[in-house]
Amino acid sequence: MLRKSRRVCDFKRICTRTPFLWTATVLLSAGCASFDTWPFEPNNETAPAVKPEVFRSQPLPPPEMNIPSVSRSQKPESDAPGRTAGSLLDQVSYTVPALNNAQVAARIRATVNGEPILDEEVRGAIYPFLIASQALPEPERSQRRAEVFRQQLQHLIEREVVLQDMFGKLRERPMILDKLKEAAGKEFDKKMRDTRKRLKINSEDEFKAYLHAQGITIESVRRQVEREFMAMEYMRNRLIPLLDRAVTLEQLVEYYQKHPEEFTIQDSVTWQDIFIDGGKYPSRDAALQAAQLVVAKARQGEDFLKLVAQFDNGDSSYRNGEGYGHHHAEIKPPEAEPYLFKMTEGEIGPIVEQANGYHVIRLLKRDYAGLKPLDEKTQKAIRQKLEGEVWEREYKRLVADLKRSAAIEISTGTP
Repeated sequence: MLRKSRRVCDFKRICTRTPFLWTATVLLSAGCASFDTWPFEPNNETAPAVKPEVFRSQPLPPPEMNIPSVSRSQKPESDAPGRTAGSLLDQVSYTVPALNNAQVAARIRATVNGEPILDEEVRGAIYPFLIASQALPEPERSQRRAEVFRQQLQHLIEREVVLQDMFGKLRERPMILDKLKEAAGKEFDKKMRDTRKRLKINSEDEFKAYLHAQGITIESVRRQVEREFMAMEYMRNRLIPLLDRAVTLEQLVEYYQKHPEEFTIQDSVTWQDIFIDGGKYPSRDAALQAAQLVVAKARQGEDFLKLVAQFDNGDSSYRNGEGYGHHHAEIKPPEAEPYLFKMTEGEIGPIVEQANGYHVIRLLKRDYAGLKPLDEKTQKAIRQKLEGEVWEREYKRLVADLKRSAAIEISTGTP
């Protein structure tokens, strides 16, 4: 179940192509505080030992809810596993524990084989967007919120059918399931460490207070992150064998030949720059002597980045010593361009004189106009692209198959 493949797709690339983990990645890695820790809320009681929780959003009051009508789809209700007579949606609300241990009624937005998905958990998942969209004018704000709500509901439904399939297949293989849960726990711990570090929160109690102020608990965050991880890992292990044999060398060559525009490169340079500001020296001659000293040190093999830190009076030190511009007509100062496009990689160029000082330049990399060669690096990039397309296609096919065999009911009431 947890085996590694030599062709495991890059995590971020997969996440941007599929619903699973994309939102969790955004919420746990974005820069603003509201996105850093806002999780999905749990959507059912499939995972052992964790009961569903919902929260009451503090900054945004829950929107008014109409009594929902019911849209039934997929597998007939009588064939759904674990279903009892009558739909949970017909009950309109569902009693769950709130943060203060009181019992609150949460509206059921959908069910998957009898497992409820609550309105509160969908709103919880899109909470950062709700906050960000407050500045939008009406009716655009309501329209955008309703659309995001529908998209997130579909994500939760898809995740639920995947998890139910996973738990069903692993029911007789508890050791594998335990390992998967252990890996999910480690993933949660890592994300929490990273989030606390980003928010500069030192203690666990302080972090719990931070979450509680937003209306959620560390337990609900844990459950959501772990379930997202398990769903993605399960899908990965089902689809990776397809990727291992999906792309042949002939397909790589064919793609390269049919898409030359993707591999065309311009004449370009990557270079380093040290600016000696004449105004910071007693005289212009003194500034020139300083520049000549830097050139001598660089040509003797001294670390150029250390020379940048020691001598640079310009802005290249803010770019880790890199000079400004890569292509023709972009290089600044423009007086450096004729030298850079004639130098060899690693070469220290002649001193570039300007009215206000001197530039010491070093060429790091030179790319010549034309097609990239079909080397190992280019083949890897093409393979990743083609594997990503296979992943997306097979992922959608598998989820669609699972949804067709499930009993899914969705409320059509106003979110």
